[in-house]
Formats: sequence, structure tokens, C-alpha cells
Amino acid sequence: MKESDQPLVKVFEGNGISAEMEAQAIQALLESSGIDSLVVRDNVPEIPVGRVEVRVLAGAAERARDVIREGQLAGPEGAEAAEAETEI
Repeated sequence: MKESDQPLVKVFEGNGISAEMEAQAIQALLESSGIDSLVVRDNVPEIPVGRVEVRVLAGAAERARDVIREGQLAGPEGAEAAEAETEI
């Protein structure tokens, strides 16, 4: 299957005030690992809070989930170290 024919798959879903920030952090983490992603928002216009998803191509979903899991296990310190490595 060609990359352009692959469906997008949800690898993160969040709700509430912090969901947008979490989605942006996950998108940055995925992109630093070479995985393209898309943030999809399902917000109510009057309230800047709602469901937020991060989606990737189906072929990258398993790797994306692994990257997210590793990022969550490493915590903020791990994220800072990983970011510092990419800046060198």
C-alpha cells in the first residue's frame, strides 16, 4: 500500500484544558522521531476546550505508540534530554 493510500490512525486522544498542550507535545515528540502527524481538534467554538487527537499514517501507528510510551516513561527529564540531543 502506498503511503498516500494509508488511512490516518489515532495514537492519542485527550480531553480538557491540558489536552491541547499534550497533543502539541506528542506531535513534537513524534516529529523529532521522524514520524509525521496531524492534530485534530473537536472543540466547541465558544469554549476552547474539547477533544484533541493526534493521528499518524496507519503504517507508522505502532512505532508512534512506542515513541509516545517511551516519552511518557522518560517523563519531563527525558524529553529535555532528547530535545538537547537533537540540537547538537
